[in-house]
Amino acid sequence: MSARRRIALAIAAALLPATAAAQSFPSKPIRIVVPYQAGGTSEMMARQVADQLQQALKQPVVIENRPGGGTTIGATAVAQAPADGHSLFVNASSFLINAQLMKGLAYDAWKDFTPLTLAASNPHLLVAHTGLGTPSFKEFLPLAKQKGASMSYASFGNGSSGHLAFELLKKTYDFQMQHVPYKGVPQAMTDVMAGQVQAMLTDLPPGAVQVKAGKMLGLAIAAEKRSPTVPDVGTFQELTGTRFVSRSWFGFLVRSGTPPEVVKTLQTEIVKALQNPGVKEKLNAAGMDTIASSQEEFVAFMKSESERFADAIRFSGTKID
Repeated sequence: MSARRRIALAIAAALLPATAAAQSFPSKPIRIVVPYQAGGTSEMMARQVADQLQQALKQPVVIENRPGGGTTIGATAVAQAPADGHSLFVNASSFLINAQLMKGLAYDAWKDFTPLTLAASNPHLLVAHTGLGTPSFKEFLPLAKQKGASMSYASFGNGSSGHLAFELLKKTYDFQMQHVPYKGVPQAMTDVMAGQVQAMLTDLPPGAVQVKAGKMLGLAIAAEKRSPTVPDVGTFQELTGTRFVSRSWFGFLVRSGTPPEVVKTLQTEIVKALQNPGVKEKLNAAGMDTIASSQEEFVAFMKSESERFADAIRFSGTKID
């Protein structure tokens, strides 16, 4: 046997396992790891996608909630799973923020995962305690400037997107308020409604429910245009003439090293699921915008978001003990 023939056979043998794995994918149930407690916005989005994937790939697709550690527990679970495409991770802002604030993570956010698609997003809604009597951010801003650090704002966690977005809000409009971190959106919103803290930037879906019920004031929406979910709440641009846009977003990642053919299958089918009219309608009704980006667009977006959060971290001096 010639040397060229032996080399060709060796290369074919090396490629065989990956090719066989790709051809047989999926060979077992797929899990989508959501790093938050059950019932949140990201889980709702993931379940809509899971239903469509299950039909397309002819295998069960299950949601696995792995909350804790500021999303690091869920990320670690997927980073340590086999690189075969059967474990997906729903990432969000915290995934990028943790990479900048936390030392000794069990994974590398940029090397251990392959981005699939930016799935959906929802703008942040600035809400406040009804006792303030400020119908919009236009009236709230002078009060915040006057009272400064005697007022406080809630977030759904130290280093969360809601925390760093509010720090950017303070920087943009030049006012001061004390930060009070909570372990999640429900606890933070409860204390805003009770007046223990005065305001917070929250995700649109849960915030809109309380604003419509009259339990909180909707001061402004951090979007380019008003949302049909809360049509009476103006944008920061409308109310002040100065643009401020902030949002929570969710994407899908898979372990790096997953065969390219499997990555392509997952990316294609997830995008199809997000573009399904029924899925889009349900997510839009909840105040979420479906995106369904390409892999390249998602990578560029994550780099841009990482830079934006780095600015907020520098400005606020945020640290995680």
